[in-house]
Amino acid sequence: MLVRLFGSNFRSIKVPFELSLVAADLTRKEDCNRGTIAVPISGMAEPLRLLRTLGVYGPNASGKSSLLVAAKALRWLATESSPRSKPDQKIGPYEPFLLDDKTRTAPSELGCDVVFKKSLLRYEIRFTSKAIQTELMTLIDADGEHKLIERHASGEVRGQLISDNEANRLYVSEMQPNVAVLSKLAQHGPRNGKGSVNLFYKAIRNATHHEDYRDAAEEVIKLGDESSENEKFANDPEYREWIMRHLIRAADIGISDVRTRRESFKIPTSIRESLENSGFPGKIPDTRVIVEFLHNGAKSGTISFGEESAGTKKLFNIASRWWALANQEIALFADELSASLHPRLLNGLVRSVNEPSTEKVRSQLIFATHDTGLLESQDGLPPALRRDQVYFTKKDAQGATEVYSLTEFKEEARGVHNIRKRYLSGLYGALPSVEKISL
Repeated sequence: MLVRLFGSNFRSIKVPFELSLVAADLTRKEDCNRGTIAVPISGMAEPLRLLRTLGVYGPNASGKSSLLVAAKALRWLATESSPRSKPDQKIGPYEPFLLDDKTRTAPSELGCDVVFKKSLLRYEIRFTSKAIQTELMTLIDADGEHKLIERHASGEVRGQLISDNEANRLYVSEMQPNVAVLSKLAQHGPRNGKGSVNLFYKAIRNATHHEDYRDAAEEVIKLGDESSENEKFANDPEYREWIMRHLIRAADIGISDVRTRRESFKIPTSIRESLENSGFPGKIPDTRVIVEFLHNGAKSGTISFGEESAGTKKLFNIASRWWALANQEIALFADELSASLHPRLLNGLVRSVNEPSTEKVRSQLIFATHDTGLLESQDGLPPALRRDQVYFTKKDAQGATEVYSLTEFKEEARGVHNIRKRYLSGLYGALPSVEKISL
């Protein structure tokens, strides 16, 4: 589980930022434990309470996506840079703040704190377009801080995982400058035992899933092997029924059933070669799964997926991640989650994560949105988001993103406060300027 994401000099974010998922001590009765997960931590008298959801609001181009992409960049560096990077290849996630001469060539910094068993694991990385300058992975428990990986600007790599394992020492003796130590050891180092990084690697991967849902309302051809999303939907009856019951039918969109079939799918040679050269994982398939929903009506029948509504396509294309949120311990950064979804449907999706039917669900959802309905009461229920689950982004006069939490505004926590109304009135900032728009 994710405790916090932090960094600086990344895309539109110039100065240090932090997204914290540690719950605030809210006094309203309905917010006491709602939307939180209690996590026992060694050395702490009380469990650490982590937020299940976090919504980011702000004008267009204010940096909301930059916050979420920071998680994607960190995940790539920490866990995917080894098999993906060729010698002398530029580090793709390096996107510094470009509107200042001092930052446009300066290193970017990204990091996260995640739960690891009953301890905290901190991972930090500092990098430019050509090289990772520093990398630090620290385990924090009741006995103090333990530096597991410590990479210096000189290129030297130390840490307990290195000093305690001869194989790891050999693997890091000559590090490719554009490859993270964690990623390399996960790829080549010991799979099990004291010197293995696999459990740390998985903890960071699970806490930094990222999905961009801008195209989720379109018919997207998904390539992959037998484990891909559409293959799983076709071949796993329990998985398919979960999605139909919890998402597709539940949205009341007139769908009663689903059929799947397979058809030949030929990729042009030029595109196939391009995919192979770019390191496409797995075998490139020659067939694909076709999904067709059965609609109720005067004459029931199937409709091709391409002819379905944007909302139906969106629901289906987010379904695999929603299943993961229900069944796995992950943190999902979801961009444009609300696009093509009715406000009440979005409200239900967010509440399904924030107020699950069982405490066994221990996942987290971090998303960017413009939907202010999540900030006000509906149907006699408190707002879908607690005060500490609301973050804002806005640009300053120099074009840099400012990131701040609603909890920074010291207000009495009374039920008469309408957060949505206060936000739209400008009390919290992070609103677009529309005064000069005209025809």
